[in-house]
Amino acid sequence: MRFRFLAAFPLLYALIFLAIAWSLQGGEMLAPFTFWQRILVRVLAVAGCLAAVSCFERGDHLRSAWLWLGAGTIVILIRDLLRLSPGFAPQGADPQAQLVVTALGILSNLALLGGVWMLARSWKMAAIVLPGGRSGFGVVAVFTAVLALTVAGPGAYIHLQEVARGDWSSLVLVVSAIVDIITLCLITPLLLTAISLRGGLFAWPWGLVTASQLAWLLYDIAAGLRPGLLPTGLPLPEVFRGLAENYLFAAGMAQYFVIDQVRQAARAPVLRPAAEG
Repeated sequence: MRFRFLAAFPLLYALIFLAIAWSLQGGEMLAPFTFWQRILVRVLAVAGCLAAVSCFERGDHLRSAWLWLGAGTIVILIRDLLRLSPGFAPQGADPQAQLVVTALGILSNLALLGGVWMLARSWKMAAIVLPGGRSGFGVVAVFTAVLALTVAGPGAYIHLQEVARGDWSSLVLVVSAIVDIITLCLITPLLLTAISLRGGLFAWPWGLVTASQLAWLLYDIAAGLRPGLLPTGLPLPEVFRGLAENYLFAAGMAQYFVIDQVRQAARAPVLRPAAEG
């Protein structure tokens, strides 16, 4: 039951967020509401990652993966909180402050990429047989690669041109777009690992991490829409950002509950039938 609740929680959160945002009708309270809910979902994502980290021993591959994911989320959370200071705001005039914000954004993206990459290659380390064989893997990989380039490629090209013109604040957007392309390509092993483990408890963390990455794909699509295409007061990119962070929280908690349940089962005494007299 708790795994189903974890899967449903991000969707319930998104509905509540949409209802509140729509009720504000683009008023002056919408911006602070959107900002602080972004902080909330970042905090939840960090909590989920740290919960997953806590259930593994030092040196464990999955512990390192969740640690990287947690570190990347913490860094981006710090960047968001720094933006409360006028010097660190997007339109701030302090070049050193903007350099710090850019560096934090790049570090966060690289750390998150490292965590997703480590999770994505877990199937090979655990000798899990993915469904469809090599041909099935190749078909899904090509599809996700084309989709990733279609969604994030144009943005990466535009921001790269801005950097070439001397706008170094766009560098973080270039790195973010490239990381998005790579992580979207990594959806293939994550998704196929979840499918291969279907019916078992271990499918939940992988399935929820895959849902988080798919939500980031939707975020990139929504963020690339031209202004005016969405109704006023409908911050669709924030909806998908919240889904992505909340699914990461759910995945981390699912990982914790799965390992805890396995350990409880291992500690349970084995009942042997009484000997016949």
